[in-house]
Amino acid sequence: MKNFARILGVTIVLILPVLFYLLFKPLSKVPRPRAPKPLYPIDTVHMLSDKGALRVDTLYHVIPTQKFQTQLGDSLSLDSLRGYIYVADFFFTRCAGICPKLSNSMERIQQAFIKDDKVKLLSVSVDPEHDSLPVLRHYASLHNAMPGKWYFLRGPASEVYKLANEGFRLTAQQSGEVVDEEFVHSEKLTLVDWNGNIRGYYAGTDSASVNRLMGDIVLLLRYTEKGFSFKEQKKTSKKLFNN
Repeated sequence: MKNFARILGVTIVLILPVLFYLLFKPLSKVPRPRAPKPLYPIDTVHMLSDKGALRVDTLYHVIPTQKFQTQLGDSLSLDSLRGYIYVADFFFTRCAGICPKLSNSMERIQQAFIKDDKVKLLSVSVDPEHDSLPVLRHYASLHNAMPGKWYFLRGPASEVYKLANEGFRLTAQQSGEVVDEEFVHSEKLTLVDWNGNIRGYYAGTDSASVNRLMGDIVLLLRYTEKGFSFKEQKKTSKKLFNN
């Protein structure tokens, strides 16, 4: 009996490492999720590293610098968002079609990253003539927008359309139709990184796409913030991701 127990113990000692190897080795080959790459490469730059090795870097399209009024009456220059990750959309307060869904999605994103100062949100009005500062403030309050976190912006229509079409590469224009369809604008939410590079577009009216957007924000945060943990926000965001 003692010999049997001894043999069994030796067998377990020898077999367990093999079992662990067979069970967990394949997991090491599973690729880790990566943050989305910047979009729209425009040029390449050749440079020498500190050790004299040739390195090739890619330059990407950057959101241009423009200054707009916020719902609080102060101004925001887009280049002041360098170093931050932000999500942007284009809307107008009279819109009864996709805009309420877009704003609800933006509110979800704000709530999911409520404690992370590195994440900002921008909602740019394509109807600045109607969307005055009081109108934007009221609309922002309806969606619980936090000052300094979620900016509702207005500026000359020509600059807004240029920013949308050339900067974000999205559609925004006046259609001349009835109020609900007076302005044509994209339903996409745009994810922009700390360098002003576009990292992706997401359907703001689709909850699954918005969930993917929030997941990509987490990946960007992990890339930029050493030791970033989503645990503190997990309780808040778990319900949001399941909507």
